[in-house]
Amino acid sequence: MKLRHFTALALPFFTAALAGADSFEFKDAFSRTGAFNPNGEITLENVNGSVEIRTWDKNEILIEGEKSAKTEEELNLIDMKIDVSTSRAGIKVRLPKRSSGFFSGGGNIRAAVSFRLTVPANAVLAKISTVNSSVSIEGARGVVNASSVNGSVRATGLAGPVSLETVNGGINARFDAVAAQQKLSFNTVNGKIVVSLPKDAGVQLHSSVVNGKVNCEFPIELGGKKSGKNLSGKIGDGRASLEAETVNGSISIEKQ
Repeated sequence: MKLRHFTALALPFFTAALAGADSFEFKDAFSRTGAFNPNGEITLENVNGSVEIRTWDKNEILIEGEKSAKTEEELNLIDMKIDVSTSRAGIKVRLPKRSSGFFSGGGNIRAAVSFRLTVPANAVLAKISTVNSSVSIEGARGVVNASSVNGSVRATGLAGPVSLETVNGGINARFDAVAAQQKLSFNTVNGKIVVSLPKDAGVQLHSSVVNGKVNCEFPIELGGKKSGKNLSGKIGDGRASLEAETVNGSISIEKQ
C-alpha cells in the first residue's frame, strides 16, 4: 500500500490533533485479557493515539489503554469495539462527527485512544494502524504489518515477514533473524528509514530515495548502477528480500 497521496493534508491535521490530545482532561482507562492462540491473528485500527505492542511467553492476550477527550460528552461518544476469541482479536476505533455546537464545524469529536497490547510472540499482527500517532512493536516473531499516517513506526526483536509504512514519520526496524524467502518492506514519504540486520543476514536489497541518500554497512554485490539515491544488489546469499523507499529522508541498512 502506497501512502504518498495523503502527504499534503496529513501533517497539519496531525499537528492539530496532537496539540488537542495533550490537553484532554476527561479520561477512562480500560483493560481486557483472555486466552489466545500462540499464532492468533490481531488487527487494530486506531485514529488518534499511540499503539504499543509487546510480547510474552503466555498463550494470552492483554489489551490495555486509555480513552481521553476534551469533554465528558465527547468521551462517551468514542466508538471503540474490541472483539476477542482464542484465535482472533479485532480492535477498531471510530471518532464520530460532533453533531452540534457553534464551534463544531462538522468536525470529529476531540478525542484519542492509546493502546498497550501484550501478545504471544508468534501472533500474527495482520493490521496494526493509527493515523495520528506512533506505532511501537517489540519482540514480534511472526508476521508484522504496521502503519501510521502521521507518526513514526518502530519495531525491534523481529524475526518474521515485515511491512512497515508511514507518511510523515521515520521507520526503525531491528531484526534478530532473517529467514529464507522472508519479505521485508519499508515505505515512508517524509522520514528516515533505518533497518538493522544480523551480521549473517542475506537479502536482495532494493532501495531508493528522492531527497536524501542510501547507506549500507554490508558488502553488496551490485545488481545495477550504484548511486547515492538508489542501491540494489545482493547481501550475503540473498535468501530474503528487502525493499525500502522514502522521498524526503535517508535510508540506512545497518549491521548489528
